[in-house]
Amino acid sequence: MYTTIVAGVGDLVEDKHVLDRAFEMARLNDATLLLVAGFDPVTARDRARLTDAASEPRFSETHLSEEEAYDLVERARTLAVEHGVPLCQGVVVAGAAVSALTFVAVEAQADLVVVGSHGVDSLLGRLFGAVSIQVLRKSECDVLVVVP
Repeated sequence: MYTTIVAGVGDLVEDKHVLDRAFEMARLNDATLLLVAGFDPVTARDRARLTDAASEPRFSETHLSEEEAYDLVERARTLAVEHGVPLCQGVVVAGAAVSALTFVAVEAQADLVVVGSHGVDSLLGRLFGAVSIQVLRKSECDVLVVVP
């Protein structure tokens, strides 16, 4: 039985299968669902100024602004309510998706993290690997990978 479930939100269309499964698990377990989005704290203008080729690579190709991240989790939360999730909260964290998801899972002492994977060679496949390793190392929760 899960009491706290964490799911990452990056795109409502591409992540629909992940969100649907997270909604289902939250309903079945009468669990709290935390919908997490990470945002890039660097503004688009400042990012354009950063042309250093040696800059650190990011897992997420989309660079959500803080406003976009809040809007995204609010729309995801509305979907969760429509799908009958009893208790749902949106969480926005500065940083890459992996770091945001791991941070929330550890801080909330989540029982389950729901992530997606579009295949081993895909960006999300690598993201899942990074998320699962970090989450499993730092907390004692299950990781559910949803394949489209």
